[in-house]
Amino acid sequence: MSEQRHPAVPGGVVRLTEDAVADLFELFKIDPQIVRWALKKMLLLERDPHAGEPLLGGLIGYRKITVGARDWRVVWRVVQDAAGRHRIEVAEVWAVGYRKDGEVYAEIERRIQQVGESPATQALVEVLGLFAKQARGLSATPEPIEPEPVPRWLSEALRYVVRLPVAEVDGLTLAEAEKRWADHIAAPEGPR
Repeated sequence: MSEQRHPAVPGGVVRLTEDAVADLFELFKIDPQIVRWALKKMLLLERDPHAGEPLLGGLIGYRKITVGARDWRVVWRVVQDAAGRHRIEVAEVWAVGYRKDGEVYAEIERRIQQVGESPATQALVEVLGLFAKQARGLSATPEPIEPEPVPRWLSEALRYVVRLPVAEVDGLTLAEAEKRWADHIAAPEGPR
């Protein structure tokens, strides 16, 4: 994975585990305003996935940030993800819950044991759509979409048949490479 950050993602993206999304639905039943506050805190994580405070004990590597009157917590970990030739930092939210006698922390430990290190996640952009009223006026950074790579055969054809420099071929998107090849094969044959 490249050490270069993805140009479309200046900070990071936020993804929620299935359990964290379920937490938001449970909070919605208690007070929809808490959901809005929690979503706003998650948007802060886009700017700085390392915000908040680190957790200790069995949750080293996880972080927390308070929501509302310090009664609620968003708990996440920062993971690296490859996005083509770039890397992105992901604030992977594992729980949104009430901080009652460490209940939310015990729940996260249980979740980690259940799902392991690679949980299914949902992008914050999608989660905002699930809570349209509470998310009104909020927008998240979309997941970066990486262009489809240029197939090897096309890359080699552009280098060896069309005689484009390697650096130029390496910089082409798939659409640009296809157009260059199409232009080449459509061109009338010149003197040889």
